Amino acid sequence: MAISADRIYSLEGKGLKLTTAADIEPYLGELRAVESLEEVRLNGNTIGAEAAKALADVLRTKTTLRVATLHDIFTSRLKEEVKESVVAICAALTGLPSLVEVNLSDNAFGPLGAEAMAAFLKSHTGLQVLKLNNNGLGIGGGRTIAGALLECRAACEEQGKQPAL
Repeated sequence: MAISADRIYSLEGKGLKLTTAADIEPYLGELRAVESLEEVRLNGNTIGAEAAKALADVLRTKTTLRVATLHDIFTSRLKEEVKESVVAICAALTGLPSLVEVNLSDNAFGPLGAEAMAAFLKSHTGLQVLKLNNNGLGIGGGRTIAGALLECRAACEEQGKQPAL
């Protein structure tokens, strides 16, 4: 199903360095104005922990969001800052009932990023597409992701439905 252009918000490839809530606020104002948002594209920018928390507050309200393109958004960030950012964004995505696709590729967040997204992966039973290419997960991160997905499958079975992913 194609998504109408008026239901997409994109900062794709702008090379923005959004560190603080003040840095991201002008874009959040634009994002808030998109009614019935179905897709957000933030790839190709760098988002710090404070900006990610402000973004998460807005994403949390976008219940019609179907696709979150968030690859390559943590360039030049410290690992702990990335973990904090992933936790905030994934917590916001967890409650979005229409979300079917998330792309967090090319973020090089390693096992810490896998831990940060585990709660989201365990609980979001409607997710159909998950892209996590080139994140340096390693064996530990891979196990964390696999364990979270197995828990999601068990949650689906408890709800009497087939896993969507």
